Amino acid sequence: MSEISTSSIVIWDKISKAYDKMRRVQSKQMYGQNLTAPQFGVMEVLNRLGSVPLKKISEELMVTGANITCVVDNLEKEEFVKRVPSKEDRRVILAELTPKGKEKLDQIMPEYVQNMASVISVLNEHEQKDLVKLLEKINFN
Repeated sequence: MSEISTSSIVIWDKISKAYDKMRRVQSKQMYGQNLTAPQFGVMEVLNRLGSVPLKKISEELMVTGANITCVVDNLEKEEFVKRVPSKEDRRVILAELTPKGKEKLDQIMPEYVQNMASVISVLNEHEQKDLVKLLEKINFN
């Protein structure tokens, strides 16, 4: 095996383990909030983007439309999210955060940011910026 292919496997292993670590921290916090990580992801996307079609949420989170439908169904039951018809195209259904959902997210975010910062704190500010640049280079290639 060439050095480049070995290096790519090592990189994949390190990225995967770092992702898993951050996901575990996120999942533990969301469990304490009676949310799943996907539910939090949907709420975060809606908070960031506003009312959007379910398809846009699935693209943002890189999951299937069926998965998003189920997650949004459960968020609707909790009254954190609601579906609304698009004014531009009545075939399109948008999802949006409810006031209760916004309140829940506002409650969660400070601890979430602190938890993620804690995981990343092993890197100094310069290393964090370099990591962002390197990951963007991989993601946009």
